Amino acid sequence: MTSLTQHPELQCLNPQEEFSKRFSFCTLVTRYDEYLEMVDSAKQAGFSGADVEFLYFDNKQSNQYDGYSGINKAIRVARGKYLIFCHQDILFNFDSRAVLDQRIDELEKLDPNWAVAGNAGKSKFGQVKIRISDVNYSNLHVGPLPSEVMTLDENFLIINRQQNIACSPVLSGFHIYGTDLCQNANALGLKNYAIDFHLYHKSPGRVDQTYYDAQNAFMQLQYHRKQSQFIWAMCSSFFVSSSRVLLFICNRYRVLRWARTVNKRRTRI
Repeated sequence: MTSLTQHPELQCLNPQEEFSKRFSFCTLVTRYDEYLEMVDSAKQAGFSGADVEFLYFDNKQSNQYDGYSGINKAIRVARGKYLIFCHQDILFNFDSRAVLDQRIDELEKLDPNWAVAGNAGKSKFGQVKIRISDVNYSNLHVGPLPSEVMTLDENFLIINRQQNIACSPVLSGFHIYGTDLCQNANALGLKNYAIDFHLYHKSPGRVDQTYYDAQNAFMQLQYHRKQSQFIWAMCSSFFVSSSRVLLFICNRYRVLRWARTVNKRRTRI
């Protein structure tokens, strides 16, 4: 009887994938000095050693990568179990690596299906969940943490690479990519959380025309994604929609039978 071990070119994927690092930090860089200050503060906070790597995209001369393309590229090349996609203008002046390790362990026990975590977000009811210090607020702590959220701020994102998530490749820019990432995770049945990890952010955030452009692009994408339609699977037919009323009506037997009839007539034309 032939054994699979006699074919070394065949690779079994059953064993769970192992990551060679625990943390991969990735940053879009426009100012080298500010980026190096961030890296140094991270190392001082304990993010050093063989299980940590620092990756960056050089945008000093031009924006070769943005938030969406940067995250997607980092997900492909990073070696860490947890990808920390963060701004160059944050400083790890408060909580250490030991604290983040503890927060992640708590999150793993609370919800093994978590996809993205961060230090600032909003729940599906619009409630702010945040732990941060910045130029406007010192030692800000709002809401019980960890808390499930539907969106996360981009200053500090922890992406769980055990989950298969990514940003929408059709979107671009430097805003809303945290929201897009979280919504893509939700669409896969995964959850996102704001956690109690305190750091300093030099910027309070900026809302300008580029922000509204990114928001409009995201809204258009969501509109098309939620388009009502019949699904013609190999062994069944059904209707999907964001409307519960349409779901109920269009998945009734008579409506499905009518839709099949219309579809057959179209295929003859």
